[in-house]
Amino acid sequence: MRWKSDRQTFEAASRYPFPIRHSKPVPPFSGRSFNVATWNRRVLQPADWRGVTRSDPDEIIRQFRNQRYTQALALVVSWGSMQRQPDAIWGDRKLEAIESLLRDCSESIRRSESIEESWATLRMKLSWTSVLISKTLHFLCLSLGFGGDPPVPIDGAVIRGKVWPVFIHPIPLNERPTDWTGDTFEAYTRYMTALRAWAHQKRWSTADVEKTISAEVEPSWE
Repeated sequence: MRWKSDRQTFEAASRYPFPIRHSKPVPPFSGRSFNVATWNRRVLQPADWRGVTRSDPDEIIRQFRNQRYTQALALVVSWGSMQRQPDAIWGDRKLEAIESLLRDCSESIRRSESIEESWATLRMKLSWTSVLISKTLHFLCLSLGFGGDPPVPIDGAVIRGKVWPVFIHPIPLNERPTDWTGDTFEAYTRYMTALRAWAHQKRWSTADVEKTISAEVEPSWE
């Protein structure tokens, strides 16, 4: 994918790499039980679940590839345990609008090989947070074949609350980059700059790095 880098973050991440202990990436979180009957009001009808029983990554990717965007979103929300804040995700937004915007994002990413335009779209038109945007675009990009350096999930408890402190602890104060807080694309770019640097060092994908460091700082994070 096409990524912008934050120079200060890149230099810090390169000089002070995150202390990844695993020699191999941890596997992706396998999702949760998914009762389609409880989710049908969150997706465009007629729905086509075709035997879906779990919100596992392969199923999320399949739904995006089949262009069933609100169904894919429902699975992302379940996978990421975000259903406790439905108003922040759906609220009074029309399902048709969400479906259309996610389709636009897919086309934009396919054309530009970047998520910058899609991030702006989801922030401005749906008021989604960086947590929801990053998780949604993670799977959307995987569905489009961007498996090497896709955008990866960011959250407050694990990434900002535990990964960030471990990262900056050994860095001298005058070399520390700006943090990853907030919902701006610039903050997310700083996060992805660090992840991309570590992925390059390990010769892993960015998704592999995110899964592994999250598991190391919070073994029960899923």
